[in-house]
Amino acid sequence: WKLTLPDTSEEEITCEFVFRDTKTLANKILSSNTLITDKPTLTTSSNNTSDESGLYKSTDTNTGEPTYYFRGNVENNYVSFAGQTWRIVRINEDGTICMVMANGINSNANIVFNSSYNNYSYMYYTNSQVKSTLESWYQTNIGSKSDLASKVASGNYYCEQAKAKYGDGATSGSATMTTYASYAPDFKCSSDGNNKGVVNASVGLLSYDEVVYAGGYYGKSNNSYYLYNNTYFWTMSPAGFSGSYATVWFVYTAGSINFHYVRNAYVVRPVIILTADTLATGSGTSSDPFVIE
Repeated sequence: WKLTLPDTSEEEITCEFVFRDTKTLANKILSSNTLITDKPTLTTSSNNTSDESGLYKSTDTNTGEPTYYFRGNVENNYVSFAGQTWRIVRINEDGTICMVMANGINSNANIVFNSSYNNYSYMYYTNSQVKSTLESWYQTNIGSKSDLASKVASGNYYCEQAKAKYGDGATSGSATMTTYASYAPDFKCSSDGNNKGVVNASVGLLSYDEVVYAGGYYGKSNNSYYLYNNTYFWTMSPAGFSGSYATVWFVYTAGSINFHYVRNAYVVRPVIILTADTLATGSGTSSDPFVIE
């Protein structure tokens, strides 16, 4: 809509109005948060910086379109869906909503990422045992229920690209990885030298980059950001090959990012993507979470 002054002797002034349907979850999020324009500190955890907690914007995406992500100790990104509590991670570039379950599947059971470990290929999610465990959980709890499954977007929303490695000596087959201390996170994903990258699925795990944007960092304790839940939990991002063991990034019980061998067992917190037209009620707090309609 445009409103133009009728007096042509005056300089023309045009006003543009944007109308949002505030019942969609994406627009409820944008309408109820003041966007933080300061650049986040992505070389340490937010616990060790003066970064403000809240909603940020990044155009470091594949398309260059913005993604809006939560960072720090936010308290208005709770969602109730499929009988579980979830935390919103971000609004994707296409308006879909990425969210992670507040707890792990099977009552926070520790689950092995991969019992095979003596090759770099086992650090990839699509080559892992945890993938089949997670997909089985999803099918039982969401996928087999049409009213729930219709709310979930399936597509190229997950990333297993080998990007950040734990140390200079770590190898990764034909993939080029950067040691974490020199690595700059982003929301981009593409095929790496091992032809691994974008994962097309209905369920997945967080990436290393998403955890850093949320407020985590390697070796830095942080119990003041929304992903912290006092458990060890897997990401789907490779951390490199030690020469004997494939490794994957995970979040430590203190809230810091760390890496470990894939044969270890940690909690699995599923990530799902809600469709862009998802409607919701509520305010997003723990006592009044967004409830998907």
